[in-house]
Amino acid sequence: MIVWLIAGLLGLATGLRIGWALVNKQSVVSSAMIVALGSLAVVAALNWPPLTLLIDSALRWSNISIGLSQVALICCAAGSCVMITSVASTRSPAVVRRVAAAQYAVAAVIGIGTLVLFFLSGEQPEMSPEEYLRRNLGSTNTSLPWLLPLLYVMLVLTLVLWAGMRHSNRSRRGRALFVFTLGIALLVAAIAFFLIRAVGTSQLVGVGAAATLLGAAMAIVAAGSLLPAIEDWFGGRRELRLIDPLLTELERRQPDVGIGERPRGPLVFRVAERLSLISDALYLEATMAEHLRTGRSDGAGVEVLADLERREVGPDVQAMAIAKWIHAGRRTPRVARPAGQGEFPGMGWLGQPESYSDREWILEIARQYRELDNAARAR
Repeated sequence: MIVWLIAGLLGLATGLRIGWALVNKQSVVSSAMIVALGSLAVVAALNWPPLTLLIDSALRWSNISIGLSQVALICCAAGSCVMITSVASTRSPAVVRRVAAAQYAVAAVIGIGTLVLFFLSGEQPEMSPEEYLRRNLGSTNTSLPWLLPLLYVMLVLTLVLWAGMRHSNRSRRGRALFVFTLGIALLVAAIAFFLIRAVGTSQLVGVGAAATLLGAAMAIVAAGSLLPAIEDWFGGRRELRLIDPLLTELERRQPDVGIGERPRGPLVFRVAERLSLISDALYLEATMAEHLRTGRSDGAGVEVLADLERREVGPDVQAMAIAKWIHAGRRTPRVARPAGQGEFPGMGWLGQPESYSDREWILEIARQYRELDNAARAR
């Protein structure tokens, strides 16, 4: 049951990466993540005894699932290495693709050599994966087929571990990379235990302990891969609730801005589209208010004064000024002109501060507007 839970988590993470790759432009990093997670899911599934027996019977070679697990582990290491080196690389995309192809080629050679050594070691009686490992690891005549894949996986995953720790940070993707790298660290430790048994020091490490550590490593890798999707979903739901009052008011004022809006779709795209609608509606409202204001006064002088005032306040005060201008329209009947146009601070106030991105600025205005709306409802 635990094996299938781990395999299911890894399969879910692989499916999400495949879906993301189909929606967005395919990249070397996306392909590498699919290879790494999919291969690790295969390793977990092949350690389920009923599936192991089914594959061995279908391919007519006892314990062939163990050899396939070795190849899948090599593919996981290669995909992880390609992913982390592609993310950290500053070279051109063409060079990154060539480097990735070279890494896959080396992994293919290692995988073919592993299968050749596996078949050359001879066929053994059918047994469970754990029993097979216990009998073969540590035996002088059967450990040689394990040295080649274990050494390769150990070397490659150590590189992945170093690069992952180096590029982890406090951002959303950085946190996911840290959890993924933590799983890779446990995976390196499990491979080291298997390698210790393969070289003949079997009394130091038990197969059961190494297998348990390997299972924990796969679960943590799956959690690190799923973490961005989980955070995006919860963050998207929170942002939808945050921008809903402002979007509702602006759609009342500018009903044409929502023409062509898709009511369904991935949550991240829905949030981005609604933020774009708010940005367009704010610009239309500001343009109308600016025309009305400059038609009654010296527009150039008012704009210069408003811009000087904007530079003297913080981003939260600037966002609050925009939110108050929009919120004032809820109390003023609209008669062929923007509501609350008398409180419009100026076009310069609508532009985001240098420390804010477009998305962050719209969310900040929506946050200030929601506070005003909640305070008005409380009164």
